Amino acid sequence: MRRLLLLLILTAAPLAAQSSPYLPIDHPLLPLAEYLIARGDLIDPSPMIRPFRRADLIRAIDRAALDSTTSSGRLASSLRRALADPTEPNWFRTAPAAGVDGFSHARRDLFRPAGAGGVRPYFEVALEGRFGPLVASSRPMAENRLKLDPDWPGGPIQQRKNQAYRFTDAYVAAQWSHARVFFGRMDRNWGPAGSAGLSIANTGYPRTDFALDIVFDRLQINLLGTQLTDMPGPNGTTAHRYFMAHRLNARVTRRLDLAVWETGLLAGADRSFDPEFKNPLLLFSFPAQQGLPDDRNTIIGGDLTWRRGHSLRLEVQGMIDDRWRRKADPNGTGEPAHPGRWGATVGASGAAGRSLNWRARLAVVSNLAYQTLDSTQNFVDRGLGIGPQFPDHWMFQAGLTIPVQNRWALEPDVTVLRQGEGRLDHPFPAGAALTATPELLSGVVATTVRIGGAVSGQTGPFRLAVQGGFFHDTNAGHVAGQTRDRVDARIRFTLGFSAHGALDDH
Repeated sequence: MRRLLLLLILTAAPLAAQSSPYLPIDHPLLPLAEYLIARGDLIDPSPMIRPFRRADLIRAIDRAALDSTTSSGRLASSLRRALADPTEPNWFRTAPAAGVDGFSHARRDLFRPAGAGGVRPYFEVALEGRFGPLVASSRPMAENRLKLDPDWPGGPIQQRKNQAYRFTDAYVAAQWSHARVFFGRMDRNWGPAGSAGLSIANTGYPRTDFALDIVFDRLQINLLGTQLTDMPGPNGTTAHRYFMAHRLNARVTRRLDLAVWETGLLAGADRSFDPEFKNPLLLFSFPAQQGLPDDRNTIIGGDLTWRRGHSLRLEVQGMIDDRWRRKADPNGTGEPAHPGRWGATVGASGAAGRSLNWRARLAVVSNLAYQTLDSTQNFVDRGLGIGPQFPDHWMFQAGLTIPVQNRWALEPDVTVLRQGEGRLDHPFPAGAALTATPELLSGVVATTVRIGGAVSGQTGPFRLAVQGGFFHDTNAGHVAGQTRDRVDARIRFTLGFSAHGALDDH
């Protein structure tokens, strides 16, 4: 893998195109870009793959050539000014920012609150550079909220320190016209905009991975792999664990994108990153066709994006972790009848008048999705889901996106969540217990209704990101008959500046 990266870098000169950093998923201007994409004003640079590069967004804006007298055209021009890379061939940029984090609960997921609330100082500095075909980015954060977040794996260590910090972005990438090689970490989400991707989601914290993308206007191939943290195996040994994902997206027409993808998790005491497991043109789900034992946990999924002018964009994602078996296996393998392990997301959005967007989304994840009998093959890393963090639920959301002064996105919504008691860290049932396990919404089902939304954006040195609302919980904490009303929110505001310079002598 290192030799491949070195070879690509050494042969890059004749192939070089403009390289560019990725636009982080938590950037306060991203909702405004998603607004233009959802309306059909811009072509999606990478359907159901986030983040995309800043240069890809700028290219989509330039290709759209929107009328500057319209609200969408003015917004696109504002985004271009704010997000375009420096014009020098080789450059560096630094962007420090300081402010305050306020949170009613430390966990970032407001629908499943955990950890104490508080107000903490916050600081970050973005460091970026372009060096021919190479891009480097690092964004360390001083974020004391982490000490209170039960999902942050470094909490026990950082409790003993005055300041908790993390690197949310830290990568180097080699980029050419149709090929991109990435090594490092950044938040990723492979799924409909605004939903947790069923294959890779940004519900947890980012991990370091290697990625290779082959990109054309009508075809995209994405390959991602990483070594996960070791886990104790069922026989007491330590299992080494490896994760792979590959995806093929085809732009069938200007209106229709179709994709197929697969993820796999390989684990074992004597395991290494098997070359067969790295091959993006093999299906992990059918190892027998490769002369290999079926000793991995795999998921197969597909995506669909379809547009009908400005009035409707439809996004569908589905996955199967394990098929249904209505009766015990008649072939004598001993496999009992069991529920299926699956997930699906359906989202719709479109323009509402001259300046509004509407959106609606339904996401469902079955009880035992992402798990198997061997817990080392569960789709988790450091206790957090690689995909959605909480299985056994369905969630429906409907809302609007309202741009304000080309700098802010107001996103009011109404959300209903039905959450069962299934969890990624629960023991996987076996035998008759597996047969009796509900496929969806197990145990005492908690229902949460939220009226709220989000506000994000920036003007000059000031950035703001707010999400929250009024929550009504029924069967709160999975206690039958217990109700709770609460107001929960997260707010981050910062002041900062950006400076850049050329790296060439002339």
